[in-house]
Amino acid sequence: MNAPNQLVLKREKEGSAKLAVFFVALSAALVGTYAGIGVDKVLTHHYDFWFCVILGGLGWAFRSVGGNKPVIVAATLLSCFIMLTFYQAPLLRYLILAALLFAMGVYGMCRQRNAVRVLMSIELMLNAVNINLIAFSKYVDPGQLKGQLFAIFILTVAAAEAAVGLAIVLSLYRNTSTVDMDRFNLLKW
Repeated sequence: MNAPNQLVLKREKEGSAKLAVFFVALSAALVGTYAGIGVDKVLTHHYDFWFCVILGGLGWAFRSVGGNKPVIVAATLLSCFIMLTFYQAPLLRYLILAALLFAMGVYGMCRQRNAVRVLMSIELMLNAVNINLIAFSKYVDPGQLKGQLFAIFILTVAAAEAAVGLAIVLSLYRNTSTVDMDRFNLLKW
């Protein structure tokens, strides 16, 4: 690639990053405004739902003019999570957070072709399960430590899975010079 094309790509990336930072700042300002409205107005007028709709539309608009997609999607999800769980019970907050993490992990596992990203998505799903176990242990059966014990067991299994998975990916990379899962055909007939 020649120097003028590299300069154009660099400017596009800088513009994309600036749009994403502006969107994150706008989301934070909207969250702060929302927090000052008051419980009674939020619950009676459903500002939380309309906030999420408006923020989703703003995220789509910023992305369509060249914003950084992962940053905008992450900021939108985080802001909507804060809005929808602002006045909820603590257990519900944890469950919604775990559901969002699990959904992001499933999406990453199904959508990505990079083997390392797939492993990271699986780890994200396992962490979502850990959040669920610990939240239920704390709020449903506070006297017992069953959820924490299962979470430690899952962390151990996840560490072993990551070590074995990364070793396999490294071995495949040495043989094929790629981590694209579509190109791994060593075991095909």
